[in-house]
Amino acid sequence: MTDSSITPEYSVILNIASLGETTKHFPLKANAEAREGLARRFNLLSIDVLTADLTAKRIGKGKLIRVYGEIKASIVQACVISGAPVPERIEETIEERYRPSAKITLEVEVSMDAEDPPEPIIDNKIDLGEIVSQYLGVAIHPYPRASGVEVPAAYQEEGDEQPETQKNPFLALAALKKNRD
Repeated sequence: MTDSSITPEYSVILNIASLGETTKHFPLKANAEAREGLARRFNLLSIDVLTADLTAKRIGKGKLIRVYGEIKASIVQACVISGAPVPERIEETIEERYRPSAKITLEVEVSMDAEDPPEPIIDNKIDLGEIVSQYLGVAIHPYPRASGVEVPAAYQEEGDEQPETQKNPFLALAALKKNRD
């Protein structure tokens, strides 16, 4: 859900009235200005490509709307250790449900096994661009590290040592057997 008073960096509005009873396909490609704004929002060096292939359709008796598809992005982040550019390719599946906004109740029953409730439709509009932006934000690796860069010893805590390569257990058994003979 988004705050309608904030202008998102990437906005593609789906007016629910235009959806009717049909399924609509939305191939999206963020322009340079939207990619630059999202790069600032997510503290990235750049977003070189951001595309989405989304479908919206009514489900059930037409009250619920399902938005699904996938996003693809090519981003560049700064390495958390060296600051060197770290390119990353993102491919994520989008699956959201929306319903007309209803009266908000303060009592909410939460169950870890239950499916998330549908998001509310505000002003008969769904911002497909903001959906793409939110999925992108969640998919970004939180601690990018450039190839070959290790955490300096001064910043490692006890127990943070690099894991020892695991030995083949069958070689250990063979050695025990050899010592027994």
